Amino acid sequence: MPEEIYSYDVRCRTCHTPFKVQLFESHEKNLFLADKKDWYCEKCKKEYFSEQTEKLTRAQQAIGLPDLRGSQKMVSWAVKIRAELMNKADYLKKSLKFANDDERELSGKVFERFFKEWQEKTDAKWWIDHRKMSVQAISKRVEEISESIKKK
Repeated sequence: MPEEIYSYDVRCRTCHTPFKVQLFESHEKNLFLADKKDWYCEKCKKEYFSEQTEKLTRAQQAIGLPDLRGSQKMVSWAVKIRAELMNKADYLKKSLKFANDDERELSGKVFERFFKEWQEKTDAKWWIDHRKMSVQAISKRVEEISESIKKK
């Protein structure tokens, strides 16, 4: 069944420049989207993503993460992914419960080593390739580090 492609005239939310967008849903749904969604022209979209990338990069540098290498588009995407993954790891770290101070101390060492591993990941491609990493996958890696520390 061939899908209909509809073109709509919209305006950039920032600079109010008119441009066309193509939407693939039903005409009724497209009318709603064309009217209610915030649309950005290519120039404004690039400026917005550049500002967001700079803001996230500064925040990540403040916690000791290095700049990422890659094309501008890859770095912009990877910085966002890294922030999301850092939030997942931070969530995991904060959600842990400890029976005693030894467990708490071990956890601190484990997460310190885990974040050190991530500090060494400076290629934007690595972050993009691992963008779907779940809290469970992070937990598994943390557990592996914990076992290696216990063996020493």
